[in-house]
Amino acid sequence: MTCTTDACTWPCGGTRHAIMALEAVGGSATAFTAVHIAGLADALRPLRSPSARRELIASGELLATRFAVDLSGRMASLRVDTVLQTGRGAPLVLGAIAVTAAREAGIPLGLLAGPDGRVAVAHATLSRPLVLELGERFALRDVTGAERSFSWLCAHETAHRVARAARRARRGGERAGARRRRQAPAASPI
Repeated sequence: MTCTTDACTWPCGGTRHAIMALEAVGGSATAFTAVHIAGLADALRPLRSPSARRELIASGELLATRFAVDLSGRMASLRVDTVLQTGRGAPLVLGAIAVTAAREAGIPLGLLAGPDGRVAVAHATLSRPLVLELGERFALRDVTGAERSFSWLCAHETAHRVARAARRARRGGERAGARRRRQAPAASPI
């Protein structure tokens, strides 16, 4: 599995996944975001190795200690700045953060879209199809035989998917608010 995300026809650096995901939900990169991504990159940097497999495994172990999966579908799980602050996020956003920090650290990880909406991280130069399953706290999985069901995501595709998830989250929040208003007792005129 060789990463093709850097061949994206839109101009952007390979480390822009998290920034573009943040912008997709109406945020903007702040000093807070930059400091936290840089701090994560600093923690990943010592994990560089001549072995792509070792880099992937070590990165997954470190990331699993820092982040938890939030499958709630709420906006907070999609906002990069909030995820960096709380350590809880949607798999797609966790992947964007992981890939951004790893690439800044010199570890060529890439984000993958898998079957059934799954999201994974893989090493861009690893020939064996090993992935870190983000919905399972960066668990290492061998996807031999299923490689064709995974495709690399560039930063633009990642941002597009985050924006789509944010629209669903907003619609869900609006429906919940309307339901609460309908269920609330009528105010007394007195």
